[in-house]
Amino acid sequence: MRYVVIGSSAAGIAALETLRSLGGPKVKISLVTRDPGEPYSRCLLPDLIAGYKTENSLRIRPSGVYQKLGVEAFSGLAAVELKPQEKRVVLEDGRELAYDYLLVATGASPVGLGVPNEEAQGVFTLRNLDDAQKILALTPGISRAIVAGGGLVGLKAAYALKKAGVPRVTVLVTSPRLLSRQLDNEAASLVEAELSQLGIEFIYNCQVTSFAADHYGNLESVVLKDGRELPADLAIVAKGVRPNTELVEKAGGRVERGIAVDRHLKTSLEDVYAAGDCIQVTDRLTGEKVNSALWTLAFEQGRYAAANMLGILRPYPLPLTRLNSVRFGTLGVISVGRLEGPEVLSRYDPLNLSYRRLVFEGNRLVGFILAGKVDGAGIYTALVKSGRPAWALRYKLLEGQVGGLALMGGRDSAYNSHLNEKQAVLEI
Repeated sequence: MRYVVIGSSAAGIAALETLRSLGGPKVKISLVTRDPGEPYSRCLLPDLIAGYKTENSLRIRPSGVYQKLGVEAFSGLAAVELKPQEKRVVLEDGRELAYDYLLVATGASPVGLGVPNEEAQGVFTLRNLDDAQKILALTPGISRAIVAGGGLVGLKAAYALKKAGVPRVTVLVTSPRLLSRQLDNEAASLVEAELSQLGIEFIYNCQVTSFAADHYGNLESVVLKDGRELPADLAIVAKGVRPNTELVEKAGGRVERGIAVDRHLKTSLEDVYAAGDCIQVTDRLTGEKVNSALWTLAFEQGRYAAANMLGILRPYPLPLTRLNSVRFGTLGVISVGRLEGPEVLSRYDPLNLSYRRLVFEGNRLVGFILAGKVDGAGIYTALVKSGRPAWALRYKLLEGQVGGLALMGGRDSAYNSHLNEKQAVLEI
């Protein structure tokens, strides 16, 4: 049997390791990846710009991982076509790879603004190592940077630029506040205050209509809908991502918000599976079909998909798709599950700059926000994931008194950490 994996980020690497560990040394595995070097964490790219990480420390596995796994790697090459009837993958250099089972882990691509001069020199997205390297190379010589987007990626980029020494960093937000999809007003205001103390500026309820460039094509300013023109030497567009579904869609596979997969992560194409940011999943709490866009979920999906490709059938459990954790300076913020529900409790401690919001549905904790003091976040997350009755614990949870809580029995113990979840898949 020959197994081919397209993509070398979280889902792809997890799949390669699982194929080898569960399939044994005789299984033939090939990897096709656009990335020319070693696999790395996209989540840590802002840390490279900020100076907290080096390129080597971005690696998610030690150097030479493909060789150690016995994987035939086609690096720096894109897969441009699937031929499901022939069970072949066409590479951009014209070569074709035969497969018995295929995993598509093509990730997602940044969404542009679609405005004039977005291709000007000095306008970037922040999705891959090449983006980060180019931004990092420019930062010593610039005085003003603009970030378009008030979500997690945009704020992490703004924070990184400030830490890299850019004198003036401005974040443009289309909504009335930051992190409108991840936080409530109170938690968002804490984030704004922390970033403002660092000197980051914010403009709300604004829309970029174009980028202005000089006659050499270099960025000069960012033009807003209200007519304002903001001088800028560098701009980062952080408006979200779009699943890379083209390979499967052009081959006749079913695509909705992402590549549609069944409970075993199999696509509508025969013997073709998919995992990671390119797929559509059903959220455990809401039942909604949404894009899968979390690093931890991608790793989990890669392991499940690989096991299923090997014939070790394990249905992928419905995931919790809102699970965000970030730290800006001294402020940690964690947001999990639903932000609204039938019963919402919140408490702000101004002395400790600590905020907690709990969302209950009946006896279950279905979502929470922790800002400032985030100790014990794993307990809150385990309660959300397991569905264990938690209403009786509401005051302890609201006060952050979770040190004595123990989650025992049933599936609760499997949710105590992401590590345990990954291990549970490996033990199949």
